[in-house]
Amino acid sequence: MLNRPDLLTQTSAAAPREPIPSAERWTAALLLLTAFALRCLYIFRFRYDSDEPQHLHTTWGWTQGLLQYRDFFDNHTPLFHFLFSPLVAALGERTDILTYMRFAMVPLWFLALWAVWRIASQIFSRRAGLWAVVFLALLPWWFFCALEYRTDNLWAPFWLCALAVLLPRKLTLGRAFAGGVFLGLCCCTSMKTSLLLAVSAMAALAASQICARRFDPAALWRLLKAALAIVAGLVLVPAAICAFFVWQGCWKEFYYCVIQHNVMINVDSNVHHLYQRLTFPIALPFLLYGAVRMARHPAPPSLALRRTFLFLVGGLYYVSLESFWALLTRQDYLPFYPVVAIVATPFIIWGIQASKWAGWRTTLLTALALGEIALILIGRPPGIDGTRDEREILREVLQLTRPGEWVMDFKGESVFRRRAYYYVIEPLTVRRIKLKMLQDTIARDVVEKQVHIVVNRDRWFQRETQKFLTENYLNVGQVRVAGRVLSIGETAPGATLSFPVAIPAGYVLWADGKPVQGILDGLPYTGARDLAPGLHTFRPEGTFRRLALYWDRAAKAGYKPVVDRPDWQYER
Repeated sequence: MLNRPDLLTQTSAAAPREPIPSAERWTAALLLLTAFALRCLYIFRFRYDSDEPQHLHTTWGWTQGLLQYRDFFDNHTPLFHFLFSPLVAALGERTDILTYMRFAMVPLWFLALWAVWRIASQIFSRRAGLWAVVFLALLPWWFFCALEYRTDNLWAPFWLCALAVLLPRKLTLGRAFAGGVFLGLCCCTSMKTSLLLAVSAMAALAASQICARRFDPAALWRLLKAALAIVAGLVLVPAAICAFFVWQGCWKEFYYCVIQHNVMINVDSNVHHLYQRLTFPIALPFLLYGAVRMARHPAPPSLALRRTFLFLVGGLYYVSLESFWALLTRQDYLPFYPVVAIVATPFIIWGIQASKWAGWRTTLLTALALGEIALILIGRPPGIDGTRDEREILREVLQLTRPGEWVMDFKGESVFRRRAYYYVIEPLTVRRIKLKMLQDTIARDVVEKQVHIVVNRDRWFQRETQKFLTENYLNVGQVRVAGRVLSIGETAPGATLSFPVAIPAGYVLWADGKPVQGILDGLPYTGARDLAPGLHTFRPEGTFRRLALYWDRAAKAGYKPVVDRPDWQYER
C-alpha cells in the first residue's frame, strides 16, 4: 500500500507563518478601527430595511407571551427572535429601539471577522487572514447588510464558525460534531441553510475526488465517520426546536410558516430573469477547472483539500443562488462574501509580491481598503438620515394606540402592536393571494378587530383592499387613521351628506381646521361622537370646503388629515 498522507488527521500547521511587520499590522488595525467607526455611524444613518421591523416585531411577540407561528405569522426559523427577546423586553416600547438592536449585531460582526481571520490564517497565511478581515469589514455589499437587525446576521456567523471549527485543524470526531452543531444552529436561524448544506456536500465530494490521488485509502473510512458526526451534531438543535413546537401543539403552523409558505416558484421573475437560470450549468466547468488548478498548487495535501473545498463552496453557492433560488435578496449573499475574502485575498497578496510593486505591498493593500471606504461613503452619504421614517411610524403608533390594540401594517412596521391580518404582506404572500392559495381578508379583519391605524403606504395591497382602506382611513402622516372624506368641494348650508362608517370609533368633523356646526344623525353636532358601523347623515349649518370625518384620538393628539390627497403618499 502506498504511504500517502492522511488528509483528515494531518493538521494545517504547514500553512505559512511568516512574520508581519509592525507597520503593516498597525495599518490594518487602523483600517479595522475605521470600519468599526463607520459601522457605528451608519447604525444611526443607514435606512431601515423592511425586514428589520418584521424581525423586531417577531422578537417582541415572544416578550408578550405569544407563540411564533400560532399567535402571529413569521416565515423564518425562530432561534434569532427567541435569543434577542430578553433584550427587547428590557428596552421596552421606544421609537429608537431598532438603533439599539443594530448595536446588538456588533458582537456578531466581530464573531464573523474572527472566524474569517481564523480560517484564512490557518489555511493560507497570517497576512492573508489579516487582510481578508480588513477587506471584508469594508466591503460595501457586506458592510451595509451586516449592520442591520436581521436573522442573516446570526446565520452567517454561525456558518463561518462551522467552517472555522471544521477546516483549520485536525478533523477529529469531536470537532466534526461541534461543526455539525453550528450547522444545526444555522438551520434554526434561516432555512436558507438548506442551500448551504447542499452546496457544501457537493463541494466536499468534488474536492475529495479532485484530491483523491493524495489520499490514504484508510482515510475514506475516517471521512465517513466524520461525516456521520457532523450529521449527528447538525440534527441536535433542530430536533429540539421541532419537539418544542410539537409539545406546544402547533407543529402544523410551524411547518406551514417555515417550510410550506416559503416554497414558491416565479416569485420575483421580474428581477430573477430566465437567463440567470443558466448560470449554474455554464459556470460549473470553470469552477471545476479552477478547483483542479488550486488542488495542484504546491501545498501540503491537507491544505490543498481545504483550499479546494473553500473555493468550490463559495462558487457553487453563488451560482446556485443565481440559478435556483426562488426569491433573490441581497442578504442571501452574506455567507458568500466572507468566503470570497478568504480565497481572493491570498491571490491579491501573491499578485503584488510577484510584481515589480512588491516593495509597496502594504501601500497597495491599504489603497484597496481605502477604495472600499470611498465606495461606502459615496454609495450611501452619511449625511442622509435614512432612519427617520421608521422612527416616525413608531412615534405615531405609540402615541395613538394603547397596548393590546390592533393595527394594519405590512411586515411589522408598528413593532409593538399586532397586525390585524395574520400573514406578513410580502412577495410570497402576494403571490399566494394572486394564485388563490390564500384569501385577502384585510378589509374584514380591520373591521372585526376595530383597527384605527393603517401604515400609510400601498405596498402590495390588492386593488379591492386598497380601495377599502382609502375610503375608510385618512392620511395624517406616516400612518392613516379611521375616517373618510365627506366633501372636497364647497358644501352648501343645509345640504344633507350621507356617508357610511365601517370602523366603529369616536369621530370628529373637520373642515380646514375650522369649527364645524350642523346636525349629525338628527342631533346637533357639538364635538366628538361615537359612531357605529352603518349609514350616517350630516347637515352643515355653514359653507365648508374639504369636509372630513376622522378618529377623535388623532384629533386630540393634534393630527390633521390630508383630505384633498386621498392617495397613499405619506407626509414628510
